Amino acid sequence: MRFTPQQYAKALFDSIAETNTEDHEAVLDNFVKVLAANGDLAKFEEIESAYNDLDREAKGIRGVDVTFAREINPKILDELNTVVQDRAEFKTKVDEGIVGGVVLKADEILIDGSLRTQLEDLNKMLKGRV
Repeated sequence: MRFTPQQYAKALFDSIAETNTEDHEAVLDNFVKVLAANGDLAKFEEIESAYNDLDREAKGIRGVDVTFAREINPKILDELNTVVQDRAEFKTKVDEGIVGGVVLKADEILIDGSLRTQLEDLNKMLKGRV
């Protein structure tokens, strides 16, 4: 039977949650043995990512994808992290296609403050398609 990285992550997350801290190392050792026995050691990075998602969710931390038109000053990200105070984790990327501004996506919420979208909206308004 094949397991997805998400299934492995959930099983590990539940096992860790149900055991004492001093037993976590044994749980992790057994987990690695199960991965090896199933030939799934190559899935480790995907499992780790899925586990981290479960952990953030349990802690009430939202993942926020932030897209900038160019590399941003790390100080700005530090300020953003200070404002949200451990309630969100930012994943940033650069997309020169947005021209300027920023695009934020958290769960099903999308805030598009990109210059590209503003120009497209202006174009529609000028053509009377609003």
